Amino acid sequence: DKFALQIMPLSNYLLLYSLLKYKSVCVCVFFCLECIIKNIKCSEKPTEMESTYGAWMSDASQLDEDQYWVADHFSGDLHNIHEFSLHNRLLRRFYQGCGHVVYKGSFYYHNGGKNRLIKFGLKTKRTQILTMPDTRYHNLTYLFRNSKTYFKFAVDESGLWVIFASNADDSTLVAKLDDDTFSIESVINTTYPTAKAGNAFIVCGVLYFTDDKDRRVTYAYDLKKESPVDAGFDIRSGNGILAMLSYYPNKKILYVWDNKSVQFASTGLDLLLLLELP
Repeated sequence: DKFALQIMPLSNYLLLYSLLKYKSVCVCVFFCLECIIKNIKCSEKPTEMESTYGAWMSDASQLDEDQYWVADHFSGDLHNIHEFSLHNRLLRRFYQGCGHVVYKGSFYYHNGGKNRLIKFGLKTKRTQILTMPDTRYHNLTYLFRNSKTYFKFAVDESGLWVIFASNADDSTLVAKLDDDTFSIESVINTTYPTAKAGNAFIVCGVLYFTDDKDRRVTYAYDLKKESPVDAGFDIRSGNGILAMLSYYPNKKILYVWDNKSVQFASTGLDLLLLLELP
């Protein structure tokens, strides 16, 4: 028997899978690499920004997305979000925080001062509203104080999520969202205190928390198994404001807005394919 070993980005596995029935070749695919981040590596040339706070976004559903969106500062309206190249003004409501995402052609954000989440179609200009009762959404009771964020949207391989805090205690909660109907499918209470967290992101159904200085990931929680995961790695060595830390499953990278600069961080998530050939 002969074996061929190949390592490639996880996003390419469907292409390999399509070869399973090609001619009469017997191909065995083994998903050998656990989808857990062990470390990250930031890009060497950051993009300098004007504001300490903000969100840098591309459409997390598109494999070859080269269009970027920027929401300046942690609070703003139609004057603060624009297509990075064209400065196309959009919003009619105030957004709050740095936890926005663009997903399947829509911009998701927290309507500042209210317990409402907004889905705004970038092409259709259609607005959908999701009310979040019994949550912390104003009066400086932040989910993530460092980025002045009450609600943090996240996208991983399974779709759209929102991270938020209960107004009953200090627990961090996560809701799985249906992006078509813009409704809640389920809510998971991680019981992790928001006071300990600087930021968070979701990869492969695992929620990663940074420490209160945003220097390291110090805790992780499996949202499917609803149990802790052993994870710990450095995010950065310096101090200052880390406004945004978001995972993009279409590129397997993190977008990091750190001290008036934006960097891309590789996650090292590859798929190990073992192909048995005749």
